[in-house]
Amino acid sequence: MQFPGYTTGSVALQEGEWLLFKIHNLIQLQDGNWYYVLQDINGMKHFLTAEYYTNYNLKVGEEISCKIDRINCTGRIFLEPKHPYYTENEIYTFDLLNYTEQGDEISLLVKGFGTENAEVRVFVTPKMDFSTLKSVKCIVKSIKKGEIILELYPFIV
Repeated sequence: MQFPGYTTGSVALQEGEWLLFKIHNLIQLQDGNWYYVLQDINGMKHFLTAEYYTNYNLKVGEEISCKIDRINCTGRIFLEPKHPYYTENEIYTFDLLNYTEQGDEISLLVKGFGTENAEVRVFVTPKMDFSTLKSVKCIVKSIKKGEIILELYPFIV
C-alpha cells in the first residue's frame, strides 16, 4: 500500500525497521496530553506519547533510535523508542518482589530497572514453588509503550 510521505520519500518506512528520529519538539495537544514530535529521515513528523517514556530521559534536539512498530491502514506510523536498558529477546535476572497463585496461573511481580516493575504470568504443571526464590530469569519478549513484556526463562511447560 502506498502512503504519501511514508513510502514516497528517499527512504520507505517499513514495519520492524529501526531508524533514527530527531526529537523536534515536546508539545501539549488539545487532548491535554504531551507528545514528542519526532522527525524521520524523510522530514516527516510523527507524534510519540510522552507519558509512556518518562523514564527514558528524552531531550528535544537529540536523535533516538526507534522501531517502526506498526503502520495502520491509514498510514499512521507507531514508533517504539529503544529502551534505555532492555533489549527484546535478551535474558535478564530480575529480583522477585512478590507472587500470587490463582488456579493454574502464577503471577510474579519483579523489580525492573530503576523504578520499573513488571508482571510475569506463568502457567506451569506441576506448580513451581517460588517462595524461596529471590530472583528469576526472564526473557524480554517485547516492549510496548515503554513497558517490558516478560516470559519466565527457561519457560517450563
